[in-house]
Amino acid sequence: MTAAEAKRLVPQLHDTDRAGVRDEMVLDSDVRDVRLAVRVDGGAVSGIVATITGPNGRELLTKAWGEPSMSHDALGQPETTWTSDVTGWRARLDCLERNCSLEFTPHHAISTEFFGAHVVPPGDLSKLRIGMKLADAKVAAPGPVSVPAGVPTGVAGIRSFVQFDDKLGTVRSIYVNLPPHIEDVVTEAWGPGTPATEPVGKAVMVWPDPETGWRATLRAALGDDHDLAFDNYLPASQLFGDQPDSLDGLREPVLGKTIDEVKHTYKDDVAQVGKDLVLSLPPTEWDRFSTKITLGIASGKVHELTFAIGWKAHPEARDTLLELFKHKWGEPKVIDEDGKPVLLFRDDDPRVEVREDVEHGAWRVEIK
Repeated sequence: MTAAEAKRLVPQLHDTDRAGVRDEMVLDSDVRDVRLAVRVDGGAVSGIVATITGPNGRELLTKAWGEPSMSHDALGQPETTWTSDVTGWRARLDCLERNCSLEFTPHHAISTEFFGAHVVPPGDLSKLRIGMKLADAKVAAPGPVSVPAGVPTGVAGIRSFVQFDDKLGTVRSIYVNLPPHIEDVVTEAWGPGTPATEPVGKAVMVWPDPETGWRATLRAALGDDHDLAFDNYLPASQLFGDQPDSLDGLREPVLGKTIDEVKHTYKDDVAQVGKDLVLSLPPTEWDRFSTKITLGIASGKVHELTFAIGWKAHPEARDTLLELFKHKWGEPKVIDEDGKPVLLFRDDDPRVEVREDVEHGAWRVEIK
């Protein structure tokens, strides 16, 4: 929640005059040795902390709440915590020589309900999308967007994160950090994932959901933790569709349109590169990067579309895509171009040619 919302809920909260590393609001505890503070990051509440003066904080808390749980955090450091399913809170104790810090976070037992039956980011993260402008993201999900260090979801220590491309000012990644063993609940909710390898060579597990257009990727994080990252994708079958003279992935046709008409229709999804336009669509299920469609311009209008559909990371997708092309356009005619085969799928308006790029593991499609 925002700092303003916190003040409305707890009018006794007030700003502190004490300079510190973090912005914070304080609440009078009426106890000399206890200081209550609400940490603020980017205008949003990022933590609730009680500071106990003196080294005997653990002893006092043990008398009040019983023996704590002892474990290790993602960095392998000892962690002392108390959790309550009754109150729905978790308290983490960190004692130095003079003082003890007690940080409170919401806590509820994890279940498949947190993830749901379909792949969708939890909570306000579902209102975002990869490539969304920062200003729009702050309106859609002000909590996780405003706190780079992540915000608690209130469930089993899971925190949600949003990262940005500082150069473009857009959402770069959306993910939640999962404590150890919670990945088993993900499998229970969505079924077995698909093993895959990221461009950096790391093994991951992937859950694509064509119904929602979201794809979740589970990868190792610090220590025993895992990150569950979400991105938008467009299945190749939905990109191409069934109609031979159009691409279903384009919400409006672009062939024959003027530059201004395309820019008006696609706004933030299109950029001018030299004389041409480049339209960015979500990646297919076999790719990690957006599908870039180059719109060739002649006499001020779009006269051709060229783009590549990669399959290098999933070699089996090569033939799957070829069958998809045949379903859409029929059997191709093989023509020779400087000693290399070109698949002519359609010799009509528009003309469709497909070339295989073996080196990069992709089909290159030209529509004009």
